[in-house]
Amino acid sequence: MQELLLKQNPQWSGQSPDIGIRREITPKLISALNIHHMIAITGARRSGKSTLFRQLIAHLLDTGTPPSNILFINFEDPWFAMKQKDPQVLEQILQEYKIQTNPSGRIYLFFDEIQNIPHWHLWVRELYDRDPQVKILLTGSNSEMLSIDLASHLTGRILAFENFPFSFREFLSNEASLQLPTKITYTTAFPYRETLLHLLEERLYRGLFPEIVQLNEASLEKEILLQYFQNVLFKDIVPRFLIRNHQSIEQLAHYGSYTFASRFTYRSLAKAVSSNENTIKEYLSYFEKTYLFFTLENFDYSIKRQIKYAKKLYISDNGLRNATSPSFSSDLGRLAENMVFTHLRRQEQNIYFWQDEKTGKELDFITKEQQSLNLYQVSYTDQLPERELDAFNSFLSSKPKQNCQCRIITRNRYETILHHQTSIHLIPLWLFLLT
Repeated sequence: MQELLLKQNPQWSGQSPDIGIRREITPKLISALNIHHMIAITGARRSGKSTLFRQLIAHLLDTGTPPSNILFINFEDPWFAMKQKDPQVLEQILQEYKIQTNPSGRIYLFFDEIQNIPHWHLWVRELYDRDPQVKILLTGSNSEMLSIDLASHLTGRILAFENFPFSFREFLSNEASLQLPTKITYTTAFPYRETLLHLLEERLYRGLFPEIVQLNEASLEKEILLQYFQNVLFKDIVPRFLIRNHQSIEQLAHYGSYTFASRFTYRSLAKAVSSNENTIKEYLSYFEKTYLFFTLENFDYSIKRQIKYAKKLYISDNGLRNATSPSFSSDLGRLAENMVFTHLRRQEQNIYFWQDEKTGKELDFITKEQQSLNLYQVSYTDQLPERELDAFNSFLSSKPKQNCQCRIITRNRYETILHHQTSIHLIPLWLFLLT
């Protein structure tokens, strides 16, 4: 164990952690360091949770925390393969750490991928309650970690955050040749629009996973992303949820990747992969808990109708989709729609789509904001089809009067138009992702 602690804590020997690209969530996490509450970060595999920990460790070191007061443990280290059945390993680690460093004052415990240790939450709660000098930070690749394990045992003791692959803004911060102004508006970003459009359309296909963004060898991207996909299925889902039919859930995952940004019913998916509706519901919930896919409900004030209506499926990253599904066309429109979804999902969990059952007219996304609704169409072109405009009027005429902001995400058009007395704001995708 001594070698493990030394290997995972280079700060003890004076080395500085590699902090990578600064994430937009980092300031929020830093602000939570000074209170006793635990910090929990969940998110997709390889989305940068470990890097967030290194950024927090660097902040602590820069602000005077002694290196010996910081312990980092990644529970995906092979050393834990023999220890996973023994939750006492957590207490053993803590005791060995104190023996090695003899810390004085407040200590910070960074536990990465803690869900690999069974019954971890019981030990963490006991430590939290017995020692106010200990600050506990956790990551996990499963959102259920926040809903069941934490809610039932750690209520009132924890602050929960979600992490995703890079946003477009975070990606651009790694582009040394592009010096964007601090305040982004259409006017300030206009001189860079061709470069921004070029970089955006590259990311529409290659995605925004941190490792992929920083990879210099493009030929390896598909292989790496395929491995991500397989790891979620066979390391996060199959063992945790005791899946017997590996082939069925793998088929559903690949089928979901192929049909992303499309409507589905449980019956249609069950038929496609020769399964049953209840199994499909379970598998989709596992996909969502592991941040692989997300399911959208149709917007309706009646919960009963909402549940019965067809749903839509989006994937967590465009690159992941393109690496796991054959494509016989550019799919540029659906890729743009998926990127709008992931951008909205970083900020909001309650996202819906809407379709008129009679006419088939559809709004891609609806989000709620206090007493108003934000309505979005994604039309990745500068020639707007009439049906895209008409969908706003269909929605507004079919629902109770409510303040609504109407937006169409375009390729390059930026203006406000009036369509049948409805004001609609057109905004380029590259600008939408930056603001």
